[in-house]
Amino acid sequence: MARKNKAFPWPENNWITFVNVRIEVFCKALEDLVVTEKMKEKEDDISNVLDPILTNVCFMQKIETGTPEREKPKSAITKDDLLLESINKRPDFTCTLHDTYAESVELYKLDLHIECKCIGFNRKSSPSWDLNNNYVKNGINRFDTLSHEYGKNVKDGIMIGYIISSNKLDIQKNINAKLSNKMEKLNFTSRNKVEKVTTKFIREVVEPTNFTMHHIWADYT
Repeated sequence: MARKNKAFPWPENNWITFVNVRIEVFCKALEDLVVTEKMKEKEDDISNVLDPILTNVCFMQKIETGTPEREKPKSAITKDDLLLESINKRPDFTCTLHDTYAESVELYKLDLHIECKCIGFNRKSSPSWDLNNNYVKNGINRFDTLSHEYGKNVKDGIMIGYIISSNKLDIQKNINAKLSNKMEKLNFTSRNKVEKVTTKFIREVVEPTNFTMHHIWADYT
């Protein structure tokens, strides 16, 4: 007999609530984060410093489960997953929700994947490196490639952009020009240090097809 389709226990009463709470956690942590000039040379250094700040925000907000985990390998849900190219890939952060009312094992463990990239138009140590192209190619695209399959079986994912040079609107224009026609354009409008926008993403190889990408950009120029 199939399980009844009931809501998640409070306060994680549904996936949307789960995602929205984590977005607010990341926004608060990014507000508190201080990025030095040395840290701008490597996005992993920024994410490593962000990690304990996220833990502190979760502690202050009394979040019991689904706290962000740094570079947690993707795990196999079924035996067939062990053969996938994407197994053991490591998103920058993962938040996991377990749905005890799921009707299949594939929908029991729901992972919210978060990818973090530096964005802007230059980096002193490697001025030829295209940060904005990297945000698309090795960030957004990982949510719709068989090599990574980030966001598989869920409807949402998060991209974080650490702005290390230039300004938000110029970066946005540059990144929008690199997006495929399957991705809705970004529409940042404010001068706030941390801003979030939501875009639609029609995926071609990773299910579900209708996907929502949440972009959170933080200005550290």
